[in-house]
Amino acid sequence: MPKILSNEIIEEVLTMPACIDAMEEAYLAWANNQAITRPRSDTYMPLGDSTYYVLKTMDGILGSQGIGSIRLNSDLIKWSTKDGVTTKAKLRSAPGQRYNGMVLLFSIHTGEVRAMFPDGYIQKMRVAATGALSVKHMARADADVLGLVGTGWQATGAIEAVNAVRPLRQVKVFSPNGQHRRDFAQSYQKKLGIPVVAVDSAEEAVRGSSIVATATNSLTRVLEAEWLEPGCHIFCVKYSELGDAVRARADRVIVNVHYATPDNHIPGIGRVSGTDPIDLLEQGIQKEELAESEDDWAKLLPELWEVVNGSASGRKDDNEVTLFVNNNGIGLQFSAAGAAALRLAEQKNLGIDIPIDWFVQTVHP
Repeated sequence: MPKILSNEIIEEVLTMPACIDAMEEAYLAWANNQAITRPRSDTYMPLGDSTYYVLKTMDGILGSQGIGSIRLNSDLIKWSTKDGVTTKAKLRSAPGQRYNGMVLLFSIHTGEVRAMFPDGYIQKMRVAATGALSVKHMARADADVLGLVGTGWQATGAIEAVNAVRPLRQVKVFSPNGQHRRDFAQSYQKKLGIPVVAVDSAEEAVRGSSIVATATNSLTRVLEAEWLEPGCHIFCVKYSELGDAVRARADRVIVNVHYATPDNHIPGIGRVSGTDPIDLLEQGIQKEELAESEDDWAKLLPELWEVVNGSASGRKDDNEVTLFVNNNGIGLQFSAAGAAALRLAEQKNLGIDIPIDWFVQTVHP
């Protein structure tokens, strides 16, 4: 019988260590041809004032868990620039100032739907868990100081995920909003029981840190290569937060996938891949200037699954600067995290059961 899960149920049952374990299983299954994932597809419709309706889908199959998934977003997206920083934001366009977005899980043995749930909480968890995998396999064994740039939704996952794989001695956190970064530091110092310090600049957060994480919605870089310490490990939410200079500074670079950009479908243009849609949709919007397309250089580098299964090295020595570029999310991550959340919810008898008859039919589709 299919089950409906809420964000609150997923938050209750899916701990960060459990999500990291699920993600590691998925990347190992991918390495062993027991999993597959499809590039993301984004379809745009302009609404005016730099705002677009975007229908986004991504899917993946995790054979080791017998689960396939589709993540579906139906969003209003707006780009804006303030003080030279360009950001891309989802609007609270649904009734009650809420967001849209859902995940469907399917059995690969019967094809039936197993679960459905909103994508908000699990989205944060799967991004953070993937970054934590890069820390686990690429950071120095003694890395224990995190420099975190960003204090939003993704940053809350990043700090918990890093601490799950490298128990931290200190966190230094920066975001442009002073009150927000102070509140974030106070909250996570209490939650994690370690010193979390709000600092006055991104440079102060990065210098002296053995792990650096960027978790922002910025389309322009938020740190500089000269701030990085020898032997540190960096991971990001998107490459534009870092820029080419940080990639050039790194001795070893690993990407999540070889295809850095989704398949974009734009009215009047058609299907476009390998290009940031902002270049086609908006003129005069400031973004990080990159020397070459991410797709061009990403395809030449090892993917994360190769580091997880040991076929590629994550670090040669303690002096190397290592970088994980989370250049594109994948549907497989939702299969992994979703399967774990469903299993844990079923163990606690949580969620709403709904009749399978609502989703199957006698008519040949």
